[in-house]
Amino acid sequence: MKNNRIYHYKMNRKKRSTLFIRMGLACLAYIAGLYVYEIYSEQVVSENFRSIYIYSFSFCSLVLFYIAWWHLKHPAIYEAIITPQRFIVRYPDSPQWSFDVSISDIERFEYRQLYSHTGRGIAECGIVMKSGKFHEIVMNYGNSVNKMHAAIKGINPDVSFFKKVNKRSSFQSSKDRN
Repeated sequence: MKNNRIYHYKMNRKKRSTLFIRMGLACLAYIAGLYVYEIYSEQVVSENFRSIYIYSFSFCSLVLFYIAWWHLKHPAIYEAIITPQRFIVRYPDSPQWSFDVSISDIERFEYRQLYSHTGRGIAECGIVMKSGKFHEIVMNYGNSVNKMHAAIKGINPDVSFFKKVNKRSSFQSSKDRN
């Protein structure tokens, strides 16, 4: 299977944790930037603003460092593979977001926004099968749906990708989507 891969994307949680570490450090840099601003401009911001600013960015950096730590302590690998026959996504610890489908069964890629009794939901991106079943392609690991579509379109030129969000989708429970 390795020899006939058209597209392969692999990301492990350890590598992904560097993103959260950089974001946490950026929060700390914003705090340092406030002090640098006060020193060089010789202006003092209000105590209320300073407190909210420092506590907010400190809290955000702690959350981001915790997420990075969690990624390091729970190793796993996200993988997307496209061969001439199959489209496979292996999402760590989530059978709901993992799938293995035949390229010939894919009708189109689409962005979809589901509506339920509570209103508009979050937009999702994924593939619609000829049977009508929708497989979400989650972007948490930095993968590119455009590159996946291009690889599949090279195999099956009939697979389209509408960039507009499909807002006509109705509510589906998680059981219906699997």
